[in-house]
Amino acid sequence: MLCKRFGNVPIDVKQMGIDMLSLSGHKLYAPKGIGALYIREGIELYKFLDGGHQEKDKRAGTENVAQIVALGKACQLAEEDIEGYIRKLKEMRDFFLEQVQQKFPECRINGSLEQRLPGNCNVCFPNIDSGELLLKLDAEGICASGGSACSSGDSAPSHVLSAIGVPPELAKGALRVTFGDFNTMPEVEYLLQTLEQILF
Repeated sequence: MLCKRFGNVPIDVKQMGIDMLSLSGHKLYAPKGIGALYIREGIELYKFLDGGHQEKDKRAGTENVAQIVALGKACQLAEEDIEGYIRKLKEMRDFFLEQVQQKFPECRINGSLEQRLPGNCNVCFPNIDSGELLLKLDAEGICASGGSACSSGDSAPSHVLSAIGVPPELAKGALRVTFGDFNTMPEVEYLLQTLEQILF
């Protein structure tokens, strides 16, 4: 049975008509390095690795049973209170974005305020570089990012921000904050206070 919450939103592969879905376990606090691939019945794939007959003859190699079990347990725990989880993340996200708009009127919130993941915040601040901002946040014990993990270390402005019309001079001040299971509202308030100290 496929986990109905993987990451931040409910997923029903049949209802949503999903043919293939890749899943990263660390999004659910499973160990890094474990994932899963859902393939709808009837879709044929070439072998990824020749050799043994593991993974329904699609990928040879010994399965990491301990991490597979951990992923299954993470899925089980994630489904226990999905509505409460989403409600908690939305509350923190909406409070953060509302306060950012009030405190930093020159900033730009990227993406729709309604159609976004419940824990996702992406904001561009003028007159500061993401690298500088992240170093100052890190010094105060705050983990954040200037973009996706896939593009970490890339000094060029995000191609995604460019595609949605964010000017390059503003895109270089991008901040991505993601709230999760273990975050609290006092932590969100601390983040806002720290941003005020850095940006003013």
